[in-house]
Amino acid sequence: MVYLISGGIGWLIGVIAHRIPDAFYGLVLGILVAEIYLLRKRLTRLEGSAKGIVPKAEKIVAESPVERDAPVHPVPEPPIPHGPFRETRVEADYERESALDLPDAPEPPPVFADETLAAPAKIPETKTDTFSSLPGRLVEYLKNFFTTGNVVTKIGVIVLFFGFSFLLKYAAQRNLIPIEFRLIGVFLAGLGMLGAGWRLRMREMMYGLILQGGGVGVLYLTVFAAARFYHLLPYGFAFAVMFCLVALSGILAVLQDARALAVSGIIGGFLAPVLMSTGSGSHVALFSYYALLNLGIVGIAWHKSWRELNLIGFGFTFVIASLWGGKYYRPGYFSTTEPFLILFFLYYVIISVLYALRQPLNLKGYVDGTLVFGVPLAAFGLQYGLVRNFEYGLAISALCLGLFYILLATILWRRISGLRAVVESFLAFGVVFGSLAIPLALDGRWTSAAWAIEGAAILWIGARQNRILPRIFGILLQAGSGVSFLLASHLPFRQIPVANSFFVGCLLISLAGLFSSWYLTKKSEILHQWERYAAIPLMVWGIAWWFGGAFQEIDRFVGWQDQVSAALIHAAGSFLLMDIIGRRLVWKQFAYPSLFLLPVMGLASLHHLGSSGDLHLFARMGFLAWGISFCAQYRLLFTCETIWPERMVRLWHQFTLWLLIFVLARESAYYVDVLLQVGWTWQFCVRGVVPGVMVMALLSQGDRLSWPVRRFHDAYFGMGAGIPVLYLFAWAVFTTLYHGDPAPLQFVPVINPMELTQIYLLFIVLQWIGRQKEWLRRFDFQPDRPVLSIMVYAAGFLLLNAMVARTIHFWADVPYTIPGLYGSVLFQAAISILWGMTALITTLGATRKGSRVVWIIGALILSLVVIKLFIVDLAGTGTVARIISFLGVGSLMLLIGYFSPLPPARHQEVS
Repeated sequence: MVYLISGGIGWLIGVIAHRIPDAFYGLVLGILVAEIYLLRKRLTRLEGSAKGIVPKAEKIVAESPVERDAPVHPVPEPPIPHGPFRETRVEADYERESALDLPDAPEPPPVFADETLAAPAKIPETKTDTFSSLPGRLVEYLKNFFTTGNVVTKIGVIVLFFGFSFLLKYAAQRNLIPIEFRLIGVFLAGLGMLGAGWRLRMREMMYGLILQGGGVGVLYLTVFAAARFYHLLPYGFAFAVMFCLVALSGILAVLQDARALAVSGIIGGFLAPVLMSTGSGSHVALFSYYALLNLGIVGIAWHKSWRELNLIGFGFTFVIASLWGGKYYRPGYFSTTEPFLILFFLYYVIISVLYALRQPLNLKGYVDGTLVFGVPLAAFGLQYGLVRNFEYGLAISALCLGLFYILLATILWRRISGLRAVVESFLAFGVVFGSLAIPLALDGRWTSAAWAIEGAAILWIGARQNRILPRIFGILLQAGSGVSFLLASHLPFRQIPVANSFFVGCLLISLAGLFSSWYLTKKSEILHQWERYAAIPLMVWGIAWWFGGAFQEIDRFVGWQDQVSAALIHAAGSFLLMDIIGRRLVWKQFAYPSLFLLPVMGLASLHHLGSSGDLHLFARMGFLAWGISFCAQYRLLFTCETIWPERMVRLWHQFTLWLLIFVLARESAYYVDVLLQVGWTWQFCVRGVVPGVMVMALLSQGDRLSWPVRRFHDAYFGMGAGIPVLYLFAWAVFTTLYHGDPAPLQFVPVINPMELTQIYLLFIVLQWIGRQKEWLRRFDFQPDRPVLSIMVYAAGFLLLNAMVARTIHFWADVPYTIPGLYGSVLFQAAISILWGMTALITTLGATRKGSRVVWIIGALILSLVVIKLFIVDLAGTGTVARIISFLGVGSLMLLIGYFSPLPPARHQEVS
C-alpha cells in the first residue's frame, strides 16, 4: 500500500505537469522512496523480534516444572511480520533470508514437553528514527532493492514503463503513427500485461501481481490521456471505462488477497471524475459514482481488514465532497445532497465496525480511531453546511446522530461480543451529540435539565461497566446542570402551573439526582470507599430540587392565603411517596428524609401566630392540609419505626403529640374568640382546657390504643404527657396574674371560667404525678416524698390568693394590679385571714399525720401573717379591717397553739 501511495503521489505530480514521461518519472521515484522506507521498517521489526523472543524463552525455561530429561521440541520460528505483500512467497522468502542474515541472533531455547507458547511473543516497539542518517542509508537500501527478492521483475517493470514513455514521446514528436493507433497499442499492451499477470498468479504470485498492477495502470493512463489530452473519447464513456477498471482492480485484489492492487484501483476510481471534470457536470452523478465506489469498499471490508483502503476511501469521499460543497452548494440542492451524506456516513460507520470484527482474535475489537472518530466529525461538519439555514436543523441533526450512535452501541453490545472499545466509543459519541442537541434547540433551563438526565445516564453506564471516570463525570455534569439552571432562572417561561420549563426542569434535575443516589447505593459493593459517600449528597440534591421547584410553583400560582396549606399538602404527599418508593426499591436511606415532615409541620403551625382576623391554621383549605399532614405523619411513624433509630422514633412520637395539642389548642381558641368576640379570658381558658382534656384522655383511655400509645407506653405517658403537664402547671400559676373577666357572664368566686380551669389543671397535674411515680424515679424525683405535692399545693395556695384578689377586684372595684391591691385595706385584711386559715389547716393536718415538715410550712405561713400585720396593716390608719385582721389572726394563733402542737421528732420525715 505504501508503494502505491508513494508512487501515486509521484505519478500525480507528473500528471499535473501534463507530460506523460514526467508521470512515469514521478511514479518510479515514488516507488523507490517507498521501498527505502519499508526496508528500514522491516529491519527494525526483525531486530525487535529477535530481542523479544529470547527473554520470553529464557523465562519459560526457568519457570518450567517439567524434568530436564523430558522430550525436547524446538520452538517454531517466530511469525514473520506482515509486509505490503504478506501473502506472496517472494516476500516471505526475502524476509526469512533477511532474518537469517541478522548478526548476533541467538538460537531460540528449547521448550520442554507439555509446554506450549500460548501466543507468539509480542514484538516490542523500538523507537528508532526511520529517517535518521537518511543519505547514508539511501545507498544501502537501493543496493538491497536491486540485489534481493525478485530483482529481475522489479527492474523489468520499471524499464518497461520507461520504454513505453519514451516510445510515446518519440512517436508524438515525429508523428510517425496516428495518435489513435498509438493509444490503441498502449491499451493493448496494458491488456497483455494484465492477462500475463493473471496467468502467472499461481506459479509466481509476486511477479503476476506486479504485471497486473502495471497493466491496470497502463490501461487507466491510456483512457485518461485519450479523453483528457487528445479528446478522442467522450468524457462519459471514458468515465465508465475508468470505473470498470476500478471495479476490475477491486475484484482482482480480493481474489488474490492483494491489498496494493485494491488501493491503486480505488485511488484511480476517486480521481477519475476529478480528472475528467469540466466543471459542468451533475453533482448527483458524481455522488452516485462515489456511492458505488464506497459500496465496493464496504464489500471488500466485509472480507478483508485493509485499513489503508478504508482510509483512502474515507479521505477522498469527504474531502472531495467538502470541496464541492464549498464551491457549488446551494440551499436548493439539499434534497439531492442530504441522502448521499447520510449514505456515505453509514458506509464508513459500517466499515469501522467491520474492521474491528475482522481483526485477529488477540486484536478483535481494535478501534480504528481515524474512522471511528473522524467519520461523525466530518459528517456533522458537512451537515452543518447543509442545514444551517433551517430552524432547529442542526439540533435535530445532532439529536438524530446521538440516537443513532446510542442505538448502534446497544445493538453491538447485545449482539456481538468483543467490541467493547467500539461500543464505548459509539456510546460516547451518542452522549456528546445528544448533549449538543439540547443547547442548539432549547433555552438554558431545558438544556440544564437535559444535561442532568444525561449525567445520570452516564453515571448509570459507569456503574454498570464498573468504570470510575464515567461515574465522576456523571456527578459533575449534574452539578454543572444545576448551576446552569440557576444562572438561567431569570429567563421567562409560560405561566401555566406545573407545565412550564421551570418546574419541569427542577423535576428532571431532581429525578436525575435521586436515580443516581439510588443506583450508587445499589452498586455500593463495586464502588470505592469515598464514592459511597456521594449517594447521600445526591439524594439531598434531588430532594432539594424537588421541593424548591414545588415551592416556587406554589409561590407563583397559589394565592397567599393558601400557600402554607398547599406547601403542607405537598410536603406530606412527597414524604409519603418517598417512603413508598424506598420500601419498593429496598432503599433504606430514602426513608430518612421523611423525618423532616414533622419539622415542616412545626414551622407551618407557627404561621401567622399572634395575628388577628381570618389568618388561622384551619382557614380555607387548612383543615384538609392539617388532616392530611397528621395522617401522613402517623403513617410514617408506623411504617418507619423499624428503619429509623428507636430513640428517634420515640422522640418523634412525643413531638407529634405535642404538635397535635398545640394545633388543636390554637384553633380552638380562635373559634371561641370568633364565637364570643369578647376579651381574652375565654381564649386563655381554652388554651389551658384543650391540652388538659387531651392529657386527661391520654391518662384515662390511652392504654386502649394498641398503637401508638400502648406500643410506646413510656414515650406517651412519660415525657409525652409530662411536657404538657408542665405547661398546664405553668398556665395555672401564671394566669393568677390575669383578672379573668368572665364577660358576658357575671363574676362568681370559684364558679368562673378562669378559676375553674385552674382548679381542673392542678387536678390533672396531681393525677399525672400519682400515676407516673416509677417514671419520675428515673430522673431522681421521689414521688413518695411531699416535694412535688407541696409544689402543687403551693400553686393551689397562690390560686386562693388570686380568688380573693379577683373577688375584691370585681366586688369592691379595686384595680387588679399590684399597687392597687397593695393599697387596699380590705384586700390586706382578707389576705391576712386567708393566710391564717391556711396556716391553721396546714398545721392541723401536719399534727394529725405527724409531719414536722408540713407543720413547719404552716408555721412559716403564720409567721408571714404576723410580719404582715405589724409591717403593712399597722402602718395604715385605724379601720375596722385592721381590727378584724388583728383579732382574727390572734385567734387563729391560739387555736394552732392548742390544737396543732409540733409533732414529736420520732415522726419526723427525712427531707
